[in-house]
Amino acid sequence: MLILGGVALAVSARYIWRATAVYRATQISDGATAGSLGRATGTVEHADERIVAPFSAAECVALRSEIEERRLSVLYLLPWYVTLYEATSAVPFTLETAAGTVSVVEPAHTVTLTRDTVETCGPNETPPERIQRFESDHDDVSDTTLWRDPPSVLAPLFGLLSLGTRRYREQRADVGTDVTVVGRVTADGIDPLVVSDRTPGQTMPRMAKIAVAGLLIGLVGCLLGVVLILKL
Repeated sequence: MLILGGVALAVSARYIWRATAVYRATQISDGATAGSLGRATGTVEHADERIVAPFSAAECVALRSEIEERRLSVLYLLPWYVTLYEATSAVPFTLETAAGTVSVVEPAHTVTLTRDTVETCGPNETPPERIQRFESDHDDVSDTTLWRDPPSVLAPLFGLLSLGTRRYREQRADVGTDVTVVGRVTADGIDPLVVSDRTPGQTMPRMAKIAVAGLLIGLVGCLLGVVLILKL
């Protein structure tokens, strides 16, 4: 328990430290130096290539796509949405800021943008063809689960609670979008860690919320491990 708790604690602390980069970074216009954490806020001006979002087919320069399924929480016995799939992708682009043009020279590691629910489909509804094709191309996303195909005796309850309903969501930024980019300053621009359309005060909690839960689990694991050792 002590080892597992320590691992969870270390991993979660690392993600929380990474989330604080939005505050630790220096504005490019304030003289951020090469190798340091820099932050630039402006409008996406240009990209040599674009990503095609899988659910909406919209073009973008930064994307986070998610599939969520409504299930019953074993812990709280309440319906909630569980993430079945999520992926982030991005391409280099240029950002027009108040101080001039800044090049975002590599794909971003983290995308935190306004979430758009593209489709919501009940267990007996057929999603659009592009979503069906996406799910069939990804072995890690099964089109049939217990929550979508329950035993007949439970079907009325599942229907009442809308269990098995799936949401197909995207976070997208394209040319013309106002974003904040945080990353390492290079001679060519910024090697980005985060692309966000929120203020630092809104971005950090969103990035860190899952890590905070892991941090609490790690602390509990460490405490239980210590208690067990003392009892021995």
